[in-house]
Amino acid sequence: MRLYQYRPREGDIPRLAVSSGGGHVVDSERAWTHVTGTEPGRTTRMLHHWMRALIEEGPRWWSEVADVARQASAIPEAHVDLGDVEVLAPLVPDALRDFLTFEDHVQRGARRRDGEVPAYWYEAPVYYKGNPRTVIGPDTECPWPPYTQRLDFELELALVVGVRGRDLTADEASAHIFGFTIFDDFSARDVQVREMSAWLGPAKGKDFANALGPCIVTADEVGAEPDLEMVCRVNGEEWGRARSSQMHWSWAEIVAHSSRGEDIHPGDVYGSGTPGGCCGLDLDRELSPGDVVELEIERIGVLCNTIGPRPDSS
Repeated sequence: MRLYQYRPREGDIPRLAVSSGGGHVVDSERAWTHVTGTEPGRTTRMLHHWMRALIEEGPRWWSEVADVARQASAIPEAHVDLGDVEVLAPLVPDALRDFLTFEDHVQRGARRRDGEVPAYWYEAPVYYKGNPRTVIGPDTECPWPPYTQRLDFELELALVVGVRGRDLTADEASAHIFGFTIFDDFSARDVQVREMSAWLGPAKGKDFANALGPCIVTADEVGAEPDLEMVCRVNGEEWGRARSSQMHWSWAEIVAHSSRGEDIHPGDVYGSGTPGGCCGLDLDRELSPGDVVELEIERIGVLCNTIGPRPDSS
């Protein structure tokens, strides 16, 4: 399935749109009504409006939604034209972990520091915890924080957890993956460098904005370890290209590591980190106000955000 969170008009309650089996994108609630011939009750209606509720309901419900969407593809009254609605971030997670899984990017960082890749990077998938309250969606302006002079982006694939678990093995972990989306890890590089020189962080260097979207593609469509082409562009110019299969750590290893000694929850989001050369830092390039950043990942789509103006310092 491909799942979108959208708003029909300004002020309306968000709704879910679904495409299954390559069919038309349909409104989840309208599709249910047309296919089953019944109006959903209050509880079921929540499952048609909120991505979190759908994910938490579990695999049996996911299968029902996919089947209904497939049948509703032939019903024009259920269709959703994504060009006529506001496509939102597909999910605002409670937990956002961003990993560092691409060796080329880590090696470039080591060279900038005139050092070596830390030994622990090869022992476990390391991550920082992002700020889920600053998640923005497609075509939303990324605010320029008042405390930075150097704004950057990172092209990332993101995993969405589907099933709760704890102390999972890598063999067990794949069954806990719901799907994947695109993640833009916006970064205030000058602040990030100063924070991490004090042996902690990043914090303010990352927490001001995280973009997700435009949809979630479920693991049954792309696999639990997808090999997808990833491309980043700024103002239409390609800045970098990679494949998700170049990750040093598998998604199963990432999920298993995250679950050690703690529960992972449906709707948690894990970023892959950026491939080498797929951010301004690796290329010694910077963003400017008004720049349009496009992140494209095969079989998922394009996540596009414009960089906002610098705050007035007067």
